[in-house]
Amino acid sequence: MNSGRKLTATTLGMLAILGMTTSCSSSNRLSIVHFDQTILGDTQKDLGVSIGIKKGNTTLQTALNGVLSGISQETRNTWMTEALERSTSDNIKGSGEIITEATEDKDKFTLTVGLECDYAPFNWTDVTPNSFTYPIDGQTKQYADGYDVTIAKYLAQNLQYNLKIVKLEWDALIPALNNGTINAVIAGMTDTEERRLSIDFTDEYYRSEMVLVVKENSKYATATSLADFANAKIVSQVSTVTDDVISDWAKAYNVNHLNAMDSFAVCAAAVMSGTADAMTAELPVATSIVNGANR
Repeated sequence: MNSGRKLTATTLGMLAILGMTTSCSSSNRLSIVHFDQTILGDTQKDLGVSIGIKKGNTTLQTALNGVLSGISQETRNTWMTEALERSTSDNIKGSGEIITEATEDKDKFTLTVGLECDYAPFNWTDVTPNSFTYPIDGQTKQYADGYDVTIAKYLAQNLQYNLKIVKLEWDALIPALNNGTINAVIAGMTDTEERRLSIDFTDEYYRSEMVLVVKENSKYATATSLADFANAKIVSQVSTVTDDVISDWAKAYNVNHLNAMDSFAVCAAAVMSGTADAMTAELPVATSIVNGANR
C-alpha cells in the first residue's frame, strides 16, 4: 500500500474474496436500485444514524447533542461526499494536521469511540496517515478514516476531549459500551427500540436512504419497485436494520431472504458471484461498494 491506495476493507475485501483485481469485467459491474422508502415504515426501519452511549449517561449525551446541533445539514452532506470520494480514491488531498499518534491530556475527559473501521464511507482502515485519518488504538500503522471519524474528531475538538479510536467487530460494539471498554459508538448505527433496551442514543448525526445493489447486467438492474424482485435472493449484513427489512419484504413481495453475512463486503461478493441477486445497504455504503467494484 505504499502507492497511497486506500486500504478500504469494503472494496479490497470484496475483490480478494472473488480472486479479482481492481480491473473487473463488465459482467461483475454493480449498480444501485432505488425504491419507495415508505415500505420501511415510520418506526425503526429508517436510516437515521446516531451515537450510542451507555444507558443513563446523560452528561455525555447532552454534551454530544450540543455539538451535533450546531452542525448544519450542508456540512454533514459535504463531509459525507468527501468521505465517499476518499473511500475509493488513490490520491488524498488534505491540508490539515496529520496525526500519527493520539495524545492524551490526563486533565481532560477521553472520548473512547468504538467502530468497525470496515464500513466505508462511514469508517474504514488505512495504512497511510493523512489529514483526515486518526490512529487506531493498539494497532501499529493503522488509521481510521471516514464520515464517522470526521464526526468523532469534530466532537472531541469542540468539547476539548481527548480522542481514542478503538477497532471492534460490529457485534462487539454494544457489549464493549456496556462493559466500559468504550464510551461511545460512532459507527453508522441506527437507533432502534431493540437497541434502546441496552443502550441510549444521541440525536441523529446523519440520515440516509436504503437501496439495493445488483449486478449491472442483471434483470434487476432496471427494477422500478420491490415487486420486481419477486423470487430474487436478497442478502445483507448480520445484526443490521438493512437485514431486518428483508424479512418484511419476503412476506410482501415473495423474495428469498438469504442468511445474513458477516460484512457488507461479503454481501457484495455474493452479488458479484451470483450467489445473491441483490443486497440491501445504505446509499453511501452502496455507492462506495459500487464505485470500488466498477473502478
